[in-house]
Amino acid sequence: MERYETPGVEVTTPLEVTLMAQAMAMLEAGIWTWSAGQGLRRDPSCLQLLGLEGGELGDLGWLDRVHPDDAPRLAEALEACQHGRSNGLRLEYRILHHQGHYIRLEERVRRDEGGQLLGVVRHLDAAMAPLEDRHDTDPLTGLESRSHFELLLDERLASESGSFCLLQFSVDHRSKILQLFGEAACDAMLAKLARIVRRELRREDPFARWDEDGFILMLSQTDRLSGLEIAERLRLEIADASLLPQRPVTVSIGLVQSQSAEQLDHLLARLASCHGQAKREHNAVVG
Repeated sequence: MERYETPGVEVTTPLEVTLMAQAMAMLEAGIWTWSAGQGLRRDPSCLQLLGLEGGELGDLGWLDRVHPDDAPRLAEALEACQHGRSNGLRLEYRILHHQGHYIRLEERVRRDEGGQLLGVVRHLDAAMAPLEDRHDTDPLTGLESRSHFELLLDERLASESGSFCLLQFSVDHRSKILQLFGEAACDAMLAKLARIVRRELRREDPFARWDEDGFILMLSQTDRLSGLEIAERLRLEIADASLLPQRPVTVSIGLVQSQSAEQLDHLLARLASCHGQAKREHNAVVG
C-alpha cells in the first residue's frame, strides 16, 4: 500500500493575512505604524485589545484612554521617536478598556532609517495585579477613590495647614444619558471628563471619583472667590467639550471653603448642601 507522507522540509514563506491576525489575537498583541507622509495607521488588532470591534476607537482616541498618570510619559516618548530624538522605546502603561476598567499594556516602538515608526502593543494584565484591587484608586477613571480622598481630607483638616476649597460636581441628566447612549458610552464619557478636569488642576490638588456620576476635588491654599472662578472655568470647559456625539454634557458644581477647626462631617454636609442646590438648578455653580 502506497503511503503519502508530509515532506520533512521547513519552508520560509509569508503567511496569509488572516493567519497573522489570528496569531496577534492569540498573543493578545496589536501593531501600528506611523510616518510623516501617511500619519498613524493602527491595525484592528490594537482595538481588539480594548474590547472594541468595527475598527473605530469612538469618541476617545488612544492617548485619551491612557491613564492620566501614564499619558504624559507615553506622549513624550512617542514624540521623541517621531522627531528622531530616539530610535525606539519600551514602556508599560494603563489604558481604558471598552468595558470601563483599565488594562496594562507594554508598548515597543522602533524607528527605521526613513523615519517610519513600527509599534507593537501587548497585553500584560495576566502578570499584573488588577487595578480594581487597589482600594485607593477608582478603576474606571484612575482617580483616587472616595475612601482614600476622605482619608486625605481628614489628614488635611487635622494638620491645620491653611484653608482650602472643596468642589463637588456631577453630570446633569446622567440617567437620560445612560438611557440614550448605554453604559459603555456613559463610562467612557466619565473617564474623558475626568481627564479634562485633571489637566486643569495642579498636580498636588487631590481629585477623586465620589459616586456613580460625581467627582470631588480639593484646591489647596485657595479662598472662596478664587475657588468660584476655577469652578466656573471647569463648568464652561466641560460644556464646550465633545464628550458625547451631538449632545452637550453639563455639570453642576457645589463649592465650600474650609473653616478653622471644622470637622469632616460638618464640612461634607455644607458641601452636599451647595452641590444639591446646584443640581436643582442644573449646569450651575453654587458656593
